[in-house]
Parts: sequence; structure tokens; C-alpha cells
Amino acid sequence: MDYNKYSRQSYNIGSKLINTTGFIVKNRLWVGFFQHRLVMILSVIIALVIPYSIFNYLNSKVSSALSGITTGSNIATSVANNSTSIESIFEGGNKYLVLILIQMLVVYFSNKTIEHLSGVTIHMSVKEMIMSQVRVINVSIRNWIYELIIGIIISVAIGIFGPEWMTDVLKFLVGSYFVRFLFIDNYNFAFDLSIKESTAIVRKHAGAALLVGMVAKILFIIPVLGALFVSFICSVATTWYMHTSNDAHDGKEAFV
Repeated sequence: MDYNKYSRQSYNIGSKLINTTGFIVKNRLWVGFFQHRLVMILSVIIALVIPYSIFNYLNSKVSSALSGITTGSNIATSVANNSTSIESIFEGGNKYLVLILIQMLVVYFSNKTIEHLSGVTIHMSVKEMIMSQVRVINVSIRNWIYELIIGIIISVAIGIFGPEWMTDVLKFLVGSYFVRFLFIDNYNFAFDLSIKESTAIVRKHAGAALLVGMVAKILFIIPVLGALFVSFICSVATTWYMHTSNDAHDGKEAFV
């Protein structure tokens, strides 16, 4: 593992996070968003109906499957319940549902960032916006399952071999990585990369992924407004970082 490379990535994304608010204000990235009313309505309906049903279904299946395990079963069930708590959706407790709900904001600000950095106007169709919503649902469910499994492994392993405080620290780091995954994947989706291809790129930028994911998880603590801050700051900073990295794409290739 190249720790120096990951340290440089963290420093790079950190500097962009610090300057993101000024970047947004200077370039007035919010202008034009409310012109997409049809897309906003469709995305809200999709974001509310589909993920709520799927997450609750998976929650019942996971809880049922884990109920027969004696060691760590209470921990596993608790993790599953916390991951799908609809009551805490606007308090940041359910980060994946929140990320699905704010996807159109993330997409819009990401696209506007690419436009300003590349000088190319991006034309995204209604179909592509809906497909973007479907993509984030797929990736969110995938990441939620991975985080759930890893969280259970961490809880059991630390419960046997390590101090209890390490459980929360390791789970926080794992969760940060998977949250950041969605922002990088959103950039990759704009250039027609598959989830598999996107996953390989995220791994290459693990240092940046970890830091911006930590910032996102901290912002999620702020009720309601935290989700908005995440959509503005993290999506713009991530796109800015990716579009100036070795894995950047020509702006003309976006949604070709």
C-alpha cells in the first residue's frame, strides 16, 4: 500500500474542500437548477418509493438471517436496524437514503463543476438523469450491504481481540470510504463508466475517498441542512478533484 500516494490524495482533496465554497459562489453554480422541475419531481418520487421499499425488504431479510447467530447477533441486528432507520433520515442516521434523495443536487453541481473546469456545456437528458438516480440506488444498496458485512466482522473481531473503542473508529473509516464512493462514481457515470470500472478508480483514489467521506459523515450530523451541505460541498470538491486527476476525462465526453 502506497501511503505517500494516499497522503498526497488527502492533501489534494483537503485543499479543494477548503476552497469549494468560494468556487461555488464565484462561479454561481446554483444558477439554472430550478429550471429542471420535471426531473426534480420524478427524482423525488423515485428516491422516496424505490429505496424505501428495497431497504426495508433487505432489512427484514438480513435481520431474519442473523437472528439465529448467537455470537454477535445483537450487534448485527442493531447495525441493520440503524442502517435503515427511516425516522432518522433527515438527521443523518440513514446516509444512503439521504444520498439517494439528494442525488439530483449532486448530479447538477457535479455537471456544473465539469462545465466550468472544461469550458464545455453539458447536455444531460431526462432519461440520463433518471438513469443516474437508478445508478445511485444500485450503488447505495451495494455499499450498504458491504458496509453492513464489514461492520459485523469488525464488531466480532474487536470484541475478541481488541479494545472496544476501535470498533467505532474502524466503522467510521469504513463508512467514510463507502460514502465517498458515491461521489466518485457520480463523476465516472457522467463518462459512461460501469460500476466495476468505477470501483477500480475509487480504489486508486482511496486517500481522497476516505477524507471527503469523513467530511460528508460529519456534515450529515447537522439535521436537514447537513444533507444540503454534502450535496454542494462534497460533490463539487470531488468533481474538482477527479477532473484534475490522472483519471480525468475530456468534458466533451460527458453524456455523449
